[in-house]
Amino acid sequence: MPQGFNMELRSQQEWFWLLAIDLFLGGLGGGLFLLYEFFHLPPFLGLLSLGLVAAGGVVLLMELGHPLRAWRAIFRLRTSWISRGVLFVSLFLVAGSLHIAPAFTNRSWFAGAGDDPGAKIITLIAGLSAMLITVYPGFVLSASRSIPFWHTPLVPLLFFTHSIMGAGGIVLLASPFVSLNGGLPGVELLETALIVLNLALISLYLFGMDRAGSPGGESVRLLSMDSLGWTFRLGVVLVGMILPLSIILWLPPAAAAAGACILTGGLLFRICVLKAGVYVAPALVGRDMSRLNRTGSDLEREYAGAAARVHASQGNRIARHEKEG
Repeated sequence: MPQGFNMELRSQQEWFWLLAIDLFLGGLGGGLFLLYEFFHLPPFLGLLSLGLVAAGGVVLLMELGHPLRAWRAIFRLRTSWISRGVLFVSLFLVAGSLHIAPAFTNRSWFAGAGDDPGAKIITLIAGLSAMLITVYPGFVLSASRSIPFWHTPLVPLLFFTHSIMGAGGIVLLASPFVSLNGGLPGVELLETALIVLNLALISLYLFGMDRAGSPGGESVRLLSMDSLGWTFRLGVVLVGMILPLSIILWLPPAAAAAGACILTGGLLFRICVLKAGVYVAPALVGRDMSRLNRTGSDLEREYAGAAARVHASQGNRIARHEKEG
């Protein structure tokens, strides 16, 4: 019989490239719609937000592996954040389309046109669902109790702030080619604040995980070593935040380059968070490891005890029947 058991930490391998791309595209789309509404950006960017969310949905169907059965996901709204995400995306695509369509048509009777109560409700649904699209992926990950690196309220907040920051990156990238109706200074100011905020949140996140110990500390260690460490330090922190912050502050005419850097860092951020997920095999969590060292005599005694309990139960049942008879 084995004399002991070595419980090793493992990196999750189920969620990686496709899910990272889905989270990236969906977050960008939801965040871009919010910026489109807040800064009154050109309709083209509102339309792009719909396209990004739809593209993220297509990638998610590819990740699920059975696209024709994916519609069943929406029926687990009470227990699954993925199901809620499907609902948020569906509502956004419908309400967002109705809201943006009047900018591309002269038909005043269109459902999303005008200031009537119906149009306001459509705008409210589109904006709320867009915001939920930016944050729900963080709740999907934070619901994974077996992976402490994800199981924290900071993850949904980080996904929200990175989504808005990435959406601002799209606006900066498009600024040389699209008239932004005077909204560029506001977007640049917002990006500056979000980059500083994300640097602070990531530092707090990693510090907390490192202090929490294994396996959260192992996730932090993965982000500081080998290829994943280089991806995180150079791609997420340097290229994705420090470099664009420097460009916005000291080289404003190169805003498009800052936007490209922000988008690159946003995708790499999601890849790093997914790849750094470390877990202990769920079947071993909370189990009595001493039972793995049982000998043949231990098994014989357990069998004898179980047999005695069965015989006693049968005897009590017979006696109860005789008494009732």
